[in-house]
Amino acid sequence: MPAKMRNFPRYIIGAVCLIMGWVSVSSAHPHMWVDLKSQIILDDNDKVSAIYQEWLFDDFFSAAMLEEAALHPDGVESAIKQKVAELMENLKPYNYFTLAKRDGVTLPLIQLGGAVAEIRENRVWMRFTVSIESPVDLAAQAFSYAIFDPTYYIEMYHAEGETISFQGNAPDNCGTEILQPNPSADAIALSRSSSLDANPDNTIGRLFAETIRVTCT
Repeated sequence: MPAKMRNFPRYIIGAVCLIMGWVSVSSAHPHMWVDLKSQIILDDNDKVSAIYQEWLFDDFFSAAMLEEAALHPDGVESAIKQKVAELMENLKPYNYFTLAKRDGVTLPLIQLGGAVAEIRENRVWMRFTVSIESPVDLAAQAFSYAIFDPTYYIEMYHAEGETISFQGNAPDNCGTEILQPNPSADAIALSRSSSLDANPDNTIGRLFAETIRVTCT
């Protein structure tokens, strides 16, 4: 661990601090990185009912988490499971960092089952599913979602070349696309401001987030 450490900002304390209470000092956002995979789940009526997600945390955060987990009396595996369960509980008020919309209206999300976590090539990996209470009819309604930390403390992107698939029978004329962010010069300048750590801005993350959109022709 680096000699010089500091606490997470207040917003991230609610979501991540129970996993690891400190990260390395840096003057610009983001401070952590997550590689994403996601999939759109359809119900028996071919409506969007849930979003499956995989998060792969960056090397440094994973190393710090594993160092702490090694001290757990029940072993690393039990510690990781416990910390990820705590993380999911703290992400609940923030819709699990997932902004899903039907016809432009934000949808509340509910975690479906528990999160599964493991170590993959020395990086912490987890998967979980969030469900939509009232499924989306792709034949009549527009659907999109984005996965991001509103403060941009954590950068979260799908891997280059990643595609978003359907689990279930999607209408033949429907496909998906990942729209890349296009932040303004002002937004980029703000992201480089050290003041964000002391005064988190809950609007900046959306400016740097991908948008996954379902298009039906």
